[in-house]
Amino acid sequence: MKIFFSPTKLMMISLILFSQVINAKPLSDSSPASPSSKSEYKSLEIKEASITIEIPKNWIQQGKETAWSPNKTGLPLVGFKWTKIEKDDWETTEMLPKNSDFLGPFMLSLDWEEGLLYIVQIKQNEKNSKSLFEIHTVIPRMDAAIAYDLYARATDLTQMKDVELVYQKMRESGNLLSFKEYVSELPAECEDEEFELNCDSSDDEFFDDDGCGCIIAPKTDSVYEN
Repeated sequence: MKIFFSPTKLMMISLILFSQVINAKPLSDSSPASPSSKSEYKSLEIKEASITIEIPKNWIQQGKETAWSPNKTGLPLVGFKWTKIEKDDWETTEMLPKNSDFLGPFMLSLDWEEGLLYIVQIKQNEKNSKSLFEIHTVIPRMDAAIAYDLYARATDLTQMKDVELVYQKMRESGNLLSFKEYVSELPAECEDEEFELNCDSSDDEFFDDDGCGCIIAPKTDSVYEN
């Protein structure tokens, strides 16, 4: 897609990219004016996505979204979303906003997984009264056929800098959880002594009211080839 960033914005974006890629781990913030300064964090388990992340305790969830802002409504904010990978030709760019311009991907190595970094501009349109800027770190978890998207959104790049440290902290805090993979959803079949689950040696078996299968432990060394 053709990129329409102005030279000035490209320069500012380059500075953000440099900060995001070089400082993949969160930094300390000594600026009292920043909404990210002196933030205390809490761990949030997202069971449907088999992951935990850390978010600021005093930030406000935005409606039903898994997104949080230092303000009651509006921007800036940080957020998390996920999707099931259900096709062989799935692309990481499917996690990005539609009809947006972006730079990337840029490889990003985190302690818990490999990610792809994108800098996104959403142009002013009928839905948005002004242009928006977003940072997206897309992390495909191929063992679970799921993709995570940790993102930050702001009205401009200056506002984006205000939440940069919180975003880095949230992104670095990811902790993958085990998940159930059903081999059979027929309880009667699971009770058959000759029925085999064939779980890997590193995975446990499970039996519940819905069937049986393997509890898949996180495989953090799996890298998505883009």
